[in-house]
Amino acid sequence: MNIKNYIWDFDGTLFDTYPVMLSALKQAITKHGIQYDCELERFVKEKSIRQFADQYGTQAFLDDYHQIETELQQAPTYYPEIPMILKTIVKRGGQHFVVSHRDDKTYAYLGELRPLFTEIITSDHHFARKPNPESLCYLIDKYQLDRNETVMIGDRPLDILAGQHAGIKTILFDEAAIFSKQQLKADAIVTTWEDFKNEY
Repeated sequence: MNIKNYIWDFDGTLFDTYPVMLSALKQAITKHGIQYDCELERFVKEKSIRQFADQYGTQAFLDDYHQIETELQQAPTYYPEIPMILKTIVKRGGQHFVVSHRDDKTYAYLGELRPLFTEIITSDHHFARKPNPESLCYLIDKYQLDRNETVMIGDRPLDILAGQHAGIKTILFDEAAIFSKQQLKADAIVTTWEDFKNEY
């Protein structure tokens, strides 16, 4: 791929936040006595926590989850390879963006990495949620990004679908090897950031 513009998902892509997210989800499930018949991590990866709440819970359950997750997610950490990947791409003339379903706490979580991003889109921008491509198309139009040189990178089908709907390339980060390339038709799948660093 000849890529210059990298649009990144945040949770489970740049930052290893899923362990805390799943812990918060389990606490909210226990608090609300939710009954469910799915494997939690797979459900959250394949769909979303919001969809879990829609299917099994209530808005109050979702609100409690967010509160618990915020309290627990005190110091989220990026994947170790991420800083070098970001800096290497910038040095060769590339640029980075974030499109996250998180709120503006994303800025604080990014910390020292924040200056490496041209723009950061959060839920507080009120764009339609992925897989709707509205936020990606906003970035493409604002910065006049060449779609052939732009990629969406994320860990879930909704990220890949958003990229496909926006007409750009896609890379799936599938750390748990849940998905297949045939299943999602992503342009590429990586299971470790070391692999990504060596190829992209």
